[in-house]
Amino acid sequence: MFKNLHELIAQMPDEKTCREWLAKQRWNGKPVCPHCGFEGKIYVIEGGKKYKCGSANCYKKFSVTVGTFLEGSNIPINKWLMAIYVCTAHKKGISSYQLGKDIGVTQKSAWFLLHRIRALMDERVEQPMKGIVEADETYMGRKYRSDYVGLSPEEIDYKLKTPQNKKGAVLGIVERSTGNVNVKAFSKIKRDELTDYVRSKVEEGSSLHTDESSLYRKLQYNGYGRETVTHSRKEFVKTSETGVRVHCNTVEAFWSVMKRGVHGIYHQISYKHLQQYCNEFSFRHNHRHLKDYEKFEIVFKGIVGRLPYKQLVAPKK
Repeated sequence: MFKNLHELIAQMPDEKTCREWLAKQRWNGKPVCPHCGFEGKIYVIEGGKKYKCGSANCYKKFSVTVGTFLEGSNIPINKWLMAIYVCTAHKKGISSYQLGKDIGVTQKSAWFLLHRIRALMDERVEQPMKGIVEADETYMGRKYRSDYVGLSPEEIDYKLKTPQNKKGAVLGIVERSTGNVNVKAFSKIKRDELTDYVRSKVEEGSSLHTDESSLYRKLQYNGYGRETVTHSRKEFVKTSETGVRVHCNTVEAFWSVMKRGVHGIYHQISYKHLQQYCNEFSFRHNHRHLKDYEKFEIVFKGIVGRLPYKQLVAPKK
């Protein structure tokens, strides 16, 4: 396994080498028919580019990419591998324009490629969070800067508070002991929806640290201890009666990285794809202690399955 991007490029110089490596990673040297699941005799044809199922009920031809996110793609496999490595390694992501230049594909191809990779990064923390859990919400599914050129600070503040400009609310919950984060995108955060999501992710009896928002009020009467800091009064850290430091700084540090990525790399993100961007940033955050090649391996384990282009560009329901 390669330890850095230089080694990846050196070890994967052509399509034949990539296919052999992919077959080893996917089947451990023993091909399995993706159509019928037959594990017996599999014929190697077309110089190793394709296989043929030996089952009397199948006999279908297939390649190593069938049934994976690489299926039907005209982009060489080594470029896919480079894209996965770069996307998982860059702390604030990479734009489709830059990725297209780096690996030699069009911006449109790079955009689709990145979204397929983000689909592989959809790995939310499934174990219930417990102990001290921080929760905070923010808004990201809108255009930045260009919408507010020439406006006064008061006018910008008014536009941000209007409902039509708040489409694309994002809730982040962080387990303080591990630092792991779960991020959920909403069209608009409503108290009942927020309550249901927190209850599904946080163990009952945990201590919830939030700001003074009334969105979390229902949770303190439903099995959660709630401690708050009043941001409107410039209160960001306080000590509770039991001596615990109350703050939302951990989740806000995550927002800081994500917003810098949005502002500096992507510039703007639509609500339609907001959850996919949240998955990308939360994946890198939750695996921040791993080496770059280890994050690459985790993403690559999910190669089975694919995101069709028609599904990606279809209107959001």
